[in-house]
Amino acid sequence: MEHSIGVGLTVFVQHGREQQAADFYSEAFEARQLRKHRVDGELAGVEMLIGATRVSVAGSNPRREEEPSYGGPFFPKAAGAVSTIIQLTVPDIEACFAQAIVAGAALRDRVQTDVEGRRVASLFDPFGHIWVLIERQAEITAVSSDQRAVHADRAVSPALRA
Repeated sequence: MEHSIGVGLTVFVQHGREQQAADFYSEAFEARQLRKHRVDGELAGVEMLIGATRVSVAGSNPRREEEPSYGGPFFPKAAGAVSTIIQLTVPDIEACFAQAIVAGAALRDRVQTDVEGRRVASLFDPFGHIWVLIERQAEITAVSSDQRAVHADRAVSPALRA
């Protein structure tokens, strides 16, 4: 029997900002809004698709915010005050980056080439979450990946390898 594991993601924002966040993700990352969830007539979350990945936006429970001992999840109180970075693989990093900035994102790291030769950038969304954009590359062989690992290891100072 074959098993398939799927992954979904829920992004928490300040209660009352769920629709604003869903609209931002639609504009910035071309998210498709699928369904809205309401509790007692009030919007509690928006289910979306970004590419083929299910992403939900939910408002942080105000009672949990008032009593942190109940535990989260909580929304970020400052840009980058998160424990998770959301990574998107995109076909055109400049276009996606510019689209997100126009939609209201803030610069974290400009487009640059990382140690693996990938073009990457990162930004803060208006709700404090960090998004990393990675430009989709042509298929990379296992050999070239292994070679990059060897080169990266050699580039590290001997004192740092210990």
